[in-house]
This record gives sequence, structure tokens and C-alpha cells, in this order.
Amino acid sequence: MLILTEPDVSSILRNLTPAHATLLLSALSTALAAFTKEKQQQDGHPPLIHQPQRTAIVTQPARDTTLIMPVSNTTTATSVKVVTLPSSGPVKGSISIFAPDGALKGVLNAAEVTAFRTALATMTLLTRWQRPGSSKREVRNLVVFGAGRQVEWHVRLALKFAGEGSVRRVSIFNRGAARLRELEAGVLAELRKAFPDVVFETMALETAGEEAYGSTMRGTLGEADAVFGCTPSTVPLFKAKDLLGSGERPRFMSLIGSYKPEMQEIDTETLRAAAKIWVDSKEECLIESGELIRAGTKEEELTEVGELFLQGDNARVEEEGLTLFKCVGFGLMDLIIGDKLLELAGQLGKGVTVDGF
Repeated sequence: MLILTEPDVSSILRNLTPAHATLLLSALSTALAAFTKEKQQQDGHPPLIHQPQRTAIVTQPARDTTLIMPVSNTTTATSVKVVTLPSSGPVKGSISIFAPDGALKGVLNAAEVTAFRTALATMTLLTRWQRPGSSKREVRNLVVFGAGRQVEWHVRLALKFAGEGSVRRVSIFNRGAARLRELEAGVLAELRKAFPDVVFETMALETAGEEAYGSTMRGTLGEADAVFGCTPSTVPLFKAKDLLGSGERPRFMSLIGSYKPEMQEIDTETLRAAAKIWVDSKEECLIESGELIRAGTKEEELTEVGELFLQGDNARVEEEGLTLFKCVGFGLMDLIIGDKLLELAGQLGKGVTVDGF
């Protein structure tokens, strides 16, 4: 049994080779395709993937939210993830992965895995998105909302998968200043050295003030090719006209921050402007995504990304206007990425092996 601490997981992920990054991207895409395919089949055979809805528990007295997420691929592994989202402070938790016979294969720190696999889910669609009539994605200007680990991994992976020289500017907006300063010191300083041709800029509402923040944000959004929403906001981060006012053109947006009905990162007008609403899981998003709930979205209005991946490696998204991906995340993602990380850690000699468990 292998134990991977947070530093172990961070070290592996921050030093991924291009081949290993592509392997993880392919593994997640394949799993999402299998998840969708199994729901489409009605042949009477027992399901290979068991994905119950996660259980949410609010602990006292701080009213922190603890999520319990079981899943089984039956032929390869079973996992149980327990993660707490504190009202203040970082995510805490673990992922336990079991072999089909019940043997415990390993335990991983959940915080880094959660941020990475969610950002990787965004990349599964972004890497297949391109402008109609073009063979290029052309993600030049990237706008991100938030300042936590999800932001870090969305930026890191966008730079890794967008292609050398593609991204020219990364603009990060957040309400609070403290988290942005931490991001500057812990992540952006490193990325500026690694990508000297990319402009990295940040702005906090807390220090800039509403007028300057709003003006800069609107101007930057108008030039954005891709937008990543990574905040548990309860009010829209911007208005539809802020994004769409410069005219309709192809652009990509992913929303991963809202995971409760009262949360929303965009307004209904922005949602309805999308050519198609792509999701990781229809059932989970309709229960947990405040944007979809407030808009009264029906299941038939959603398309799982697994449907695209079932069409093969060459399937692409070529949509006029806004391409929108809503992801709430579910246990199968943790199982697939966690299992692959245990395998990779074994090859790299990372982690602590416990015998006789």
C-alpha cells in the first residue's frame, strides 16, 4: 500500500513530462466517454461503473462542508474520497483506492488531486476546441476568476496544452487581495520565469476599488479567448454584456467554482448565449450547479463531454460564439487520476510504502 502526501502529489504533478500529461488527459477523456456510454446502454447487463451521488455533510460549529464520494470501475479499482471544504482555509481530505479484490492500493492527499483533475477536465474539452474553419485553438488571451489551487492548475495546464507560443496574456481577477498575493509568490513568480513571453497580470477588487476593477475586467474580458471561472461565488462574476458586448466570436468558457444551488459564476443571459452547454455529468450538474438551476435548464439542453470523446480522438468542437463547459466534478475523476498517480509514483519512487496493511 502506497501513501502519497501533499508534497508527494505536488512534486509529481508539477514535474509531469509532456508524455505523462498527455497520458493523464487521455485517461480522463476515456473515463468520461465510458461513463456516458454506460448510461446510454440498456442491454440489461450489470453496470461496470458505479457512481452514486456524493453525500454532503455540514459539520458544526463552523459549518464546514464535508463531501463523501464513492465510485467503482469494478474491473480496475474502487475509491472513496472524503474531502472537507472549510468556510475558511484550504481544502482537506484523502482518497483511498482499492483493487477489485478489496486490497488497499494506496491513499492520496485529496487537495492537490482535486484541483488538478478538475482543471484537467476543462482541458479535455479545451484541447478539442478550435475556431470554425481553423485548425488552431488560438488561445491567446486567458482570463481567470479566483486565486486558489483551481486557478493555479487551470493556468498551468492551459500553458502546457495550448501549444508553445500560443498564450500571450493571463489575467487573473479576484475579490480578495491576500489570496492573490499568495498566488503571486507561490505560482506566478515561477511561471513568469518559465514563460518569459507571457504577460501575467492580477487585480483584486479589494485594493483596486469597484470602478477600476470593473473597467479593467470588462476591457480584458472583451479580448478574452478563454475564460475560467474558479470561485464559489453566489453572485455573477460579470454581466453578459461584459463578455459578449464586443461582438459574437468563438471563445471558450469553463465554470468549475459553483457546487451548490445557491452558487453561480455567470448570469442566465450569459448561459443562454452559449452555442451548447457541455457538462461533465448531466445528473450532477442539474442538482449542484446554481447557474443551471436558476436558468431552469432541462436535461435535454445539456450535452456530456463524454459524447464528444466517444466519437474518437479526432472529434473537435467547432462552434460559433461561446463554447461553455460546466463541471462540478465526480468521484470517477478522482479514481482515474488517483490510480494513475499511484502507478506513476511507483515508477518514480515517490511516496511511502506500508506493508502488511
